[in-house]
Amino acid sequence: MKDLGKILEYQELDIELRKIDIEFNKNSDKKKLDTVKNEFNGVQKEFAASVEEAERLAKEIEQVHADARASEKRIEELEKAFAAAADDKAKAALLPAMETEKSKLDSYKNKVTNKIDRIRKLLVTCTQQQHEKKNIKAEFDKVKAALEKQLAEIQPKRESIKKRMRELRDAADKELMEQYLKFRKDGAPPVFVKARASGSDYACYCGMQLSQSNIGKLKTDGMCRCDTCRRIVYTDNT
Repeated sequence: MKDLGKILEYQELDIELRKIDIEFNKNSDKKKLDTVKNEFNGVQKEFAASVEEAERLAKEIEQVHADARASEKRIEELEKAFAAAADDKAKAALLPAMETEKSKLDSYKNKVTNKIDRIRKLLVTCTQQQHEKKNIKAEFDKVKAALEKQLAEIQPKRESIKKRMRELRDAADKELMEQYLKFRKDGAPPVFVKARASGSDYACYCGMQLSQSNIGKLKTDGMCRCDTCRRIVYTDNT
């Protein structure tokens, strides 16, 4: 029969470490840190969107300016042609094109004005978002410092447990350790559980009765695997 001593000690430490980590993750500061972090990321995303929109508008203004300059040049050319026209009929033929270009120019001016107004609003928004980010960052740093202090208090115990677990992992029966680690990857501890005896019957940790074949293995080998929960059941004689 295999010695379960080291495996059971490893399991006990594994459960204890798990409890410590669960309690730490339930900490109100831990939850608050996650909340504040999400708030910061949300404002940062909004800020990035505002900056992106402002940059896009600035490029659009450059293009509108270029279109306006082209329109002004076209108007100058049309005015020169109008002044040099031989008669009223030739001048009249140029008027529609001149009106079209002047209308375009007015449109460009309105577009630039509207885009500049939007950029000004975005600058105000960005300033507010920067201020909000600064406040949230200050709150984040405050909560993080408190959380790090609490983590520092439990860390020595965590490291001591992990150190002993490493020692046991190397010293324990390899086959049993492989079975333990495989189950822990797929399910929750405990992995190795003591059989619950009731007369000639035995039950597992999960509460289900063991099959007769498993009871036979339990009596001969000192352990068996529960058909229901797949935990390894052992007796005091193992």
